[in-house]
Amino acid sequence: MAERKATNKYYPPDWDPSKGSINKYVGQHPLRERARKLDQGILIVRFELPFNIWCNGCENPIGQGVRYNAEKKKVGNYHSTPILSFRMKCHLCDNWFEIRTDPKNTAYVVTEGARKKHEDFDAADAETISLDTQEELERRTADDFAKLEHARQDELKAHAGVTLLTRLQRLNDRQWADPYTLSQRLRRGFREQKKARVKEEAACQQLADRIGFRFKVLPENDQDRAAAASKVGSFGAGRQEVLQQRIARAKTRGLFDAQPPPPPTSSTTSSEMTHAIVPFSSSSSSSSSSSSSVLRNNDQRPSSGSTMEHLAQTVKANTRLKTDPFLASTSSKSFAGLVVKQANDAAAGAAAKSLQSTAVSATTPKTGGGLVSYTTDSDSE
Repeated sequence: MAERKATNKYYPPDWDPSKGSINKYVGQHPLRERARKLDQGILIVRFELPFNIWCNGCENPIGQGVRYNAEKKKVGNYHSTPILSFRMKCHLCDNWFEIRTDPKNTAYVVTEGARKKHEDFDAADAETISLDTQEELERRTADDFAKLEHARQDELKAHAGVTLLTRLQRLNDRQWADPYTLSQRLRRGFREQKKARVKEEAACQQLADRIGFRFKVLPENDQDRAAAASKVGSFGAGRQEVLQQRIARAKTRGLFDAQPPPPPTSSTTSSEMTHAIVPFSSSSSSSSSSSSSVLRNNDQRPSSGSTMEHLAQTVKANTRLKTDPFLASTSSKSFAGLVVKQANDAAAGAAAKSLQSTAVSATTPKTGGGLVSYTTDSDSE
């Protein structure tokens, strides 16, 4: 029955529309029990405590958000804004307390029966809106620049308060406003990148084919260029040093001089070089003595790799001097040169005679004191 009354779906059988509304016919207010004190200007409403309070009757704390059936009444006006009073009974005792609105400060004030629990928090800590003071309001009213600055700050706050998802959605809408142009730009970039990549791969494959490398060659990067640049200085210094040595050697030698032998190493002594190089003489005695001295020195000289190379280069230089038409003289039999070739020929002849004598002695039978030699008939005849 209560549900029917709440929804106004029940109509008595003796009621007809000519008797007015059903509330007037029954004699009840549309707000029913909430309007029982409406003749006194009081309306029963549900009121929620805006802050924590202490009850003066039981001294118990009552938390923010607790709801009561409060008597709402108008007690005054602040300019054209009414001042409302909410009177309610404590649920822990029989004490009544009253809370009024304060339109001037946009707040609630406890007038009787309880006291407010003072808890001061910063607006940023409480995540609430910071209200401007009266002085700030007056300054913005008198100064246009202050008003413009305040409007700009409000725009920045509104932008900062937008969620990340909303900003991403706006960015996406702005970027894809013209999808055809954006797709065309992307495809053009892809084509250019593909052409560059194919060109690099062809260059790498060409390099691999040229050097016979069967593995895949990667394109060069900044690290490869840095490593190559660090090696260029050392390679260039070596080439410059060899070039300077050749230039200095060409400046110190004569125009028709022979090719100078390389400088002696640490293993080659000055005596060896003196014995290896002996000038020719016009007389046969000097030539024979020189040849014999060369042979002796060659026999005494150690057979090292550096000495043999030095000897080969000396022989090559002597051969060029002997066959050079500008250095050869028809009137004189003597000329400056070396006798290493003759010494080598003499040494080769002596070695051949030694081998021949050794072979003859090996084929000749030896007769010892312990053996008896017998003669044959053919020998006696």
